[in-house]
Amino acid sequence: MRAILIDPEKQTFTEIQLNGDDYREINSILCCRSHTLGAHLNGSIAKGFDAVYASDDCLEDRDDPRFWFQVDAERDPPSSFPIAGLGLALGTDTEGAGCDVRISVEELAKRVTFTRRKFRGFDVSETRYGIKVDVKAPIIDGADELDG
Repeated sequence: MRAILIDPEKQTFTEIQLNGDDYREINSILCCRSHTLGAHLNGSIAKGFDAVYASDDCLEDRDDPRFWFQVDAERDPPSSFPIAGLGLALGTDTEGAGCDVRISVEELAKRVTFTRRKFRGFDVSETRYGIKVDVKAPIIDGADELDG
């Protein structure tokens, strides 16, 4: 099954082959314990679609994630939040099974923005409607500040 690996550290897109849509293989490729849908790329449930999957492991448990990417960052709203670590573009057919990703590497590359960020934790506050959680992960332009 054709898939595209997004590596924000190297800022590359690599076409790879999966043996199937086994979640363990996907977790192994993404270097995580569990993964989640990061961004919808195209299509629909009725006609099949492409999506980007990413680690669902807690950011606080990762080794200081600094390399991030975002799909359609310039759109309002964007197709994804900033995503830390690797991403994997996969196809899904009309039956819900994994299939070859339809999007080309070139098209995907046009839609992805890479950034360097430093994860600083979460701010949790109570509101009259419940709990509000904000991620403290600002974009940092200076590599010296980011590496320090």
